[in-house]
Amino acid sequence: MIINKIIILLFTLSLLAGCTAPTTGRTATENKDNRQKPNPKMVYLFFEVEKSEDGKDMVKLTNKKVLDGFFKNEDFGAAKDMTNSFYKIILFDAKDQIYKTSHIDNPLSPVFESYGENSMEKQIGKLTKGEFFYRYNDYGNISKLEIYKSENDKSTLLFNLKL
Repeated sequence: MIINKIIILLFTLSLLAGCTAPTTGRTATENKDNRQKPNPKMVYLFFEVEKSEDGKDMVKLTNKKVLDGFFKNEDFGAAKDMTNSFYKIILFDAKDQIYKTSHIDNPLSPVFESYGENSMEKQIGKLTKGEFFYRYNDYGNISKLEIYKSENDKSTLLFNLKL
């Protein structure tokens, strides 16, 4: 009985000793790799938009959340082309080159469906205040974000953020 306990204790100690040595080696290698590549981050940016008295859209950042990990499907939304008015969001890399461009529906002109007895219609709402969010993967290479309002083939810069 005592021999069994000694054998189990020796076996446990040998397992622990065997596991600790390689783990230390792996950690050093992982730390070296981590210095070369930053961990991916999921970034959520929350915005508020309001129509000013002179008719311009005023965009303001209300919140930012950064989480470890990455989005498998980084594509985010698509403008429905029903209103001819959408927001174009452009991410720039550290070299000030365009990294990614996305289109989202204008949050002040949402498209919604209404149902009648025999039909369904899409309608465009008119709001003076709204909210939207944007998400993207950040591998440490994003330097800034710009938001444009595109309407009838004309773009206007609404917001600029240095990241």
